[in-house]
Order: sequence, then structure tokens, then C-alpha cells
Amino acid sequence: MPLKAALSDELTAVTAGRVRFAEPMRLHTTMRVGGPAEVWAEPQSEEELRRLLAIADQEKMPVTVVGGGANLLVRDEGIPGLVLHMGHPFFHGCRRESSRLFVGAGLPLEWLVRRATQEGLSGLEFLAGVPGRMGGAVRMNAGTHDDDGALHQTGDVVRSIRMMDRQGQLRHIPKKLAGFAYRTSRLEGAIVLEAELELVPGDKEEIAGRVKRLWEYKRRTQDWSAPSSGCIFKNPSKEQPAGWLIDRAGLKGFSVGCASVSRIHSNFIINTGGAGASDVFKLIEEIRARVDRRFGVKLELEVQVLPNESEGK
Repeated sequence: MPLKAALSDELTAVTAGRVRFAEPMRLHTTMRVGGPAEVWAEPQSEEELRRLLAIADQEKMPVTVVGGGANLLVRDEGIPGLVLHMGHPFFHGCRRESSRLFVGAGLPLEWLVRRATQEGLSGLEFLAGVPGRMGGAVRMNAGTHDDDGALHQTGDVVRSIRMMDRQGQLRHIPKKLAGFAYRTSRLEGAIVLEAELELVPGDKEEIAGRVKRLWEYKRRTQDWSAPSSGCIFKNPSKEQPAGWLIDRAGLKGFSVGCASVSRIHSNFIINTGGAGASDVFKLIEEIRARVDRRFGVKLELEVQVLPNESEGK
């Protein structure tokens, strides 16, 4: 149902107009699919964020936080309630103290890698070529394998996290309470504001060389030809990664509508032009079914699905 006029006016006043209604989520996901966000808001301060959360609580509106949209699939029906995006420059901070960087949740990862390289700080090279923003990378413990097969994850370099809970209270927690694990953490209900990263001083040219090498490796092995959400499934094991299983199930290039399994990296689904979220989810279910029949392996989603009532359907 349409929002009450008074509520719309209140949200508009709190954000000084930086709020949009029925905002198409295909504009905010790297896969370029997804229905509308009921309310899309971009706070420009922590106080404004707190006021938006208070309104949502008062109106019993669900709250969803969206970052760069790189590891996200939004259903065609869209996202009900308030969708928060920490895209304002207020949340883009990055300051150095000794070998540590304090990084705002809204900072794009490519900016972070560039800043660490300029500062001669090593430990973030693995994020070269990874889309998204710091908050999402922390919350989902984003990571990649480098060209020697080693897995590197965001949680490896996190020392502490500053965040706000849904009641608007600020919290500061050490790494050990974040619950970092493969592609997940215990931070799903929190709004990450800033991460303290512990890095290692190094030679700027050597760090830049590693960044370039890893960037070129990802350009060779990943599909950049069309919109995608990156890897769709978690790797069941190092010996049988998801892409290997999908490839050997004969699905490379298989399509549903305009959603297609990449011919370059079988764990990528690409939008070849005009795909809807329903196409992507139908393709996901077909991949799961065929891999299960062929190998007896039940693939788990790596991407976040919104709304998340029943994963992948």
C-alpha cells in the first residue's frame, strides 16, 4: 500500500530530500535485476541514521541495509520497508593510525585498496577487482582466492568494528565477537559504520605489483562481459569448487531467459540483457538440481537474497 502522506513528509524532512519511494533496485545491484525498494534513503550522518531507524521502529517498518549491491539478488517484488544505503561521503572516511586504517562503511573497496597501496600498507591486495563497499565486505566477510589458490578474507585483517544496532545505539566490538566464518559473520542484524583494519607496512612498489597481478588474474578468470553478482554459490570444498561442479554438470552457457551461466567462470550468472530476478532464480534452481543429481552435492548460495523468506526461490 502507498505510504501515508504524513510519513512520506517526515522521511523527506529527516533526509532533506535524500529519499526516494518505489526506487528500482535494478539500479543498485551489479546484476541489474530487482523490484522496487518501498523507501530508499541515504543518510548523511549518524544522527540522521538514528532518526530514520526511530521512524521505522515507530511505524513497524522492516529495515534493510544495502551496500554496493555486488553480492546481492533482489526479487522482482522488491523490498518492503526502509532500505538504507550508506553512500553519502560522510561514511567514506579512511584515516591512518600507525599500521591501522579506520575505514567508513560506505567506502568503495577499490578506493580502499588504492589508499592502502599509497600508504604502503599490505594486507588488502586480495580485494583488488572486488566490487562493493567496506560495510558489506565486513558483514559478509568478503574474500577471494589469489592466483596461488590461497583464500584471503576481510575478517583476517579486521581488528574491531564500530556499528549501530536497530535501536540506534552505538556499539564497538572486537574481532573475536564478530563471528567471522566463510562468507558470513554474526553482524547481519547490525549496521556497520566503521572497521578498524590491522595491516602490515611494506614497500609501496611491491604492494602495487601484487595488486596489479591479482587484478590481472581476476580479469583473466572472471566474467566481466555482462552484469553479474560475482560468484553465486559457496565452494563446497577446495577440491570441488562450485564452478567446477557446474561446468562438469554440463551447464556452462545454459540460460533461462536472459540469465545465463557464464562460459568463462561457471559460478557466475550473467545478465545478457533484460533478465528479471525470476530468470536468475529459476536458473539457480536448475543448477542446484543438476549438480545434486550428478554429484550428490547441494550447493549453497553465496549471494544475499532480498527479501530472504526462502532462499533462492
